[in-house]
Amino acid sequence: MFRLKKNGELQYYVIDEFENTGLVKHCFTTRCGGVSKNEYESMNLRLNCDDSRENILTNYRIICDEIGVNYKDLVLSNQVHEDKICTVGRSDCGNGIVKPQKFESADALITNEEHVPIAVFGADCVPIYFLDTAKRAIGLAHSGWKGTAARIGAKTALKMVKDFHSKPEHILAAIGPSIRLCHFEVGDEVAEIFREIFGDDALEKHKKYHVNMQKAISIQLQEIGIPKENIIDSGLCTYCKDELFFSHRRTGGRRGVMAAIMELKDRK
Repeated sequence: MFRLKKNGELQYYVIDEFENTGLVKHCFTTRCGGVSKNEYESMNLRLNCDDSRENILTNYRIICDEIGVNYKDLVLSNQVHEDKICTVGRSDCGNGIVKPQKFESADALITNEEHVPIAVFGADCVPIYFLDTAKRAIGLAHSGWKGTAARIGAKTALKMVKDFHSKPEHILAAIGPSIRLCHFEVGDEVAEIFREIFGDDALEKHKKYHVNMQKAISIQLQEIGIPKENIIDSGLCTYCKDELFFSHRRTGGRRGVMAAIMELKDRK
């Protein structure tokens, strides 16, 4: 279950099933508790925009201090709505935030090293969290509709299998706040793409087709062997909850972004 935590104006979500393992520090941010103004109010973590860099770095520091992560160690990537997955380690810490961005494209990051905080971003796209409780490995994926159709979620878990010898049955997966079926109206061409890949399970027809990306992600994760009971869906729609989330579709693109952040703790 995704549970909202508050500290003054700061609000963010944690995943109980992940927290209960004692293995990770993690969160999903909201738009609340930062210092940015106007359409970026207030916890904007979007670096490539006209919000001031000082405000954005202050926001990073606020949320990372809250969860016990060094924001200067964050590993960020250049998200381009594709299916490239990068394995990262200590040498990558600071990439994209205090060091130049060296990943031309990467919509998912995985690591099995401690003190390597990874992050992906969204403002309607689906953040997917992965935690291998047996091999002590983590991953985060950014899954928009193109990434979902390209099965980036399943590919991220399989990359963990390849690189870290993870077993799907040991992986917990969590589907974070994102635009949901109620507001994700698409054209016939996109609907047909999802029908070809996932059948009719991820579609509903209203006046136009609506896509259920969360259902499509759950389907692909189960197909590679992650048990249904290991998949946690936040149930939270970024479009619906204006008071908590930025939404690209709701604002026509004038908005900040939220972040999924996760780091492996020290071995006890």
